[in-house]
Amino acid sequence: MKLSTKKFAVFISTLALALVGIGAITGPAHAADCPYPVEDQTANDNPKTNIRLVSPSLSTDNAIRRYDFEGQFTLDCDWFGVGMRFFQVYVPYDQPTTLTFNATNAQGVPLVNTKLKLRLNKRYSSSNAPIIVNGVSARRGTETNDGGYVFATTDVNGNATFLVKTDSTRFPACDRDRDAVKLPDAPTRYDQDTPLQRTGELDSDCFSQLIPELTGEKTDSQDFVELHYFDPATLNNSVDSATINVLAPTLDETNSIQGDGTVQMYAPIGSKQIIAFQATKSDGTWARNVPVRVRINLGNSGSNAKVSAGIWGNAGNGMSTTLTPADSTKTAEDQLVLTGTTDAFGIVTFQLSNTDTVGITPPATKTTPVPLTGARYARIFAEVIDKSNTGSSLELHFFKPAPPTSITVAASGRKITVTINNAVGKTSTVSITGKSKVTLKPSKAKQVLTYAVTRGVKKVTVTANGKTVTKTFTIK
Repeated sequence: MKLSTKKFAVFISTLALALVGIGAITGPAHAADCPYPVEDQTANDNPKTNIRLVSPSLSTDNAIRRYDFEGQFTLDCDWFGVGMRFFQVYVPYDQPTTLTFNATNAQGVPLVNTKLKLRLNKRYSSSNAPIIVNGVSARRGTETNDGGYVFATTDVNGNATFLVKTDSTRFPACDRDRDAVKLPDAPTRYDQDTPLQRTGELDSDCFSQLIPELTGEKTDSQDFVELHYFDPATLNNSVDSATINVLAPTLDETNSIQGDGTVQMYAPIGSKQIIAFQATKSDGTWARNVPVRVRINLGNSGSNAKVSAGIWGNAGNGMSTTLTPADSTKTAEDQLVLTGTTDAFGIVTFQLSNTDTVGITPPATKTTPVPLTGARYARIFAEVIDKSNTGSSLELHFFKPAPPTSITVAASGRKITVTINNAVGKTSTVSITGKSKVTLKPSKAKQVLTYAVTRGVKKVTVTANGKTVTKTFTIK
């Protein structure tokens, strides 16, 4: 079914206007049937990927969850992958926002070193905010085109980060100091209806709709994010004390070791990490626009990992991130200190890259206690400068991944040779036509097995450590 962009835009506007005065939907709702023909209602039922916003962490406590849009776009119509979520959130104009998305396959396995696309001022959305994302300027979205797009590569956890800044100098559509859209006042509640919802007038609002993409609208289950800007003139960003903890990567009892004041996690040597700390005030609100210090390889902590780090988007108008190596000669002092400013959600985000070539053996699980000897690790703590800080430090323990399992099968004369590499202790099987199936657990890194066979066609199937190789030979 080909749906004209004009029809889609009219539908979106009609739905938005219908909601004016009703208020934000705060619970699951089933919208009316799709107003346009749908050829295959199941076309979007089995997304290939999941793309979730993990920093900031949005919920009905701090944003508007648009269950109405979610139901209309995925259940009644088949436009976006089932599971899509839609958030509207308020942010102060002129304060940057750092968005970190986590990308996984349908089974929840992180998509590592994968190029993630972010669509800026998405078409149909009437987005009018002038923004720069990772150094790329976005125009207004139209009925036929997004306002722009930018790519970022996921790290070892499947996370990718985008730095969003307002750009009143180039596209002053929402500049409060110019004769254009007047910036709304600060909301009294995070879940307050947006100006567009209340009035139905586009020039009453200043917002940007952003959507990540990997495989396509129907095959991604993604998080929509709509940033609604307000005039920050009345904000009080003063901080007496702060609580600051790791927000990304998402760590809990299933994938890290939760300790008293320190969270420990494992990472492979040579990996890149996107790390975000979030600072909150004593009243639980975000500590916005305050100076922070990120201390890496803390003094007297025994940290010995070779790392480099930099505040995300610290160069080239946010287009790139410059890394600085930690000084491994320091022991009593912090080996590297980064300084930055929290964003619209009280978050400071940085990239940390490891350059070690040796590390501990791979842990049995992500929650296996860290070894007492031979550890290769980096301890990190973030703090609001010159304020009282509480929170947990992050400790990254680097391991050297086990070499991948490989299987080779060869035939020579009336002999078949099977070689299994790097599957010590892993249950393996060998099946050859005319012979009984053999089950074994290799006892050395390179296990060579030889079998005498008779003439004829022989199908050989070998499995080891989750891998399978099948070959067919004609023995003469």
